[in-house]
Amino acid sequence: MTPTHAGALQIVRESLAFMRASVDDLPQEALDWKPLPTANSATVLVHHAVTSCRFFLSAGSGKPGSMADYRNGERAAAFRASGSSKAELLAMLDAFGAEAEAILGAGTEADLSATIDLATEGVPVRSGAGTLFAAVGHLREHVGHLQLMHDLWLAKP
Repeated sequence: MTPTHAGALQIVRESLAFMRASVDDLPQEALDWKPLPTANSATVLVHHAVTSCRFFLSAGSGKPGSMADYRNGERAAAFRASGSSKAELLAMLDAFGAEAEAILGAGTEADLSATIDLATEGVPVRSGAGTLFAAVGHLREHVGHLQLMHDLWLAKP
């Protein structure tokens, strides 16, 4: 594993641990709760964080996929997710930790300097390394969202 891929894996592991702690501390009824109709629930945040991170880690590790297929498939399904149990969400986070290690372990130095053009409006052309940085940055953004949802739930009257 390259040092860059190993660094990404460390951030993914830390992020998944933060997400796990937030989910584990919530009661089941909080997982699909939204503070407003346009917000994402904890369930949606976990599903989306895992699927988006998988897609972009793969792209930065030599296996770019189709952005259109991702957006129409996994991403769309993640934003419709509901009804997952706490155990299912925790298992998803744990399984993704192992999957991320395998994805990143396959990455090479050549993958880091490769041009990743997902041919999608609004998604910039990046190097493989830039794609990994975007993946962990996006994951960390959703860690913060989930932590906020956790805190909002606990602050409810």
